[in-house]
Amino acid sequence: MSFYLDDDDFEEEDDEMEGEDEPETPPPAPEEKEERKGPLSMMEKMLKTRTILIYGQIDQTMAQKVTEQLLMLAAESDDDIKIFINSQGGHVESGYTIFDMIRFVKPRVKIIGTGWAASAGALIYVAVPLEDRYSLPHTRYMMHQPLGGVRGQASDIDIEAVYWCNGVVVY
Repeated sequence: MSFYLDDDDFEEEDDEMEGEDEPETPPPAPEEKEERKGPLSMMEKMLKTRTILIYGQIDQTMAQKVTEQLLMLAAESDDDIKIFINSQGGHVESGYTIFDMIRFVKPRVKIIGTGWAASAGALIYVAVPLEDRYSLPHTRYMMHQPLGGVRGQASDIDIEAVYWCNGVVVY
């Protein structure tokens, strides 16, 4: 299937075409890609092997990067995806974004802990079923109690407690 229109797709008026002697250059076919010069980047090599790296602080930028990579790999095929994680944690909601996307994509995701997986990093680590979690020998994990910093009236504290216990916000 071609995405380009041929000259036959247009009705040409003779008076508009008179005097034009320039040869028309056909557009390149979609199949024609530029030859890549030089080695693949490390990121391209990792994605080619269906591997995602989560290293460092979990924030919105990291969540977007991992989401894009998961969606791209899921669109490519249903083959397994590997994630290596070494993170001290970070923004909880960004961690939940990665957690949810791991569970959302169709391909099976396997996660390998390496180094230190703490807080939001540990949350991401447990996004996959137990049989798909792996750990390198010296990996450490730390999951702490939620720190909501709730203050105020008892009703405010109750709302926060219900959220953390049931995962549902009640107002």
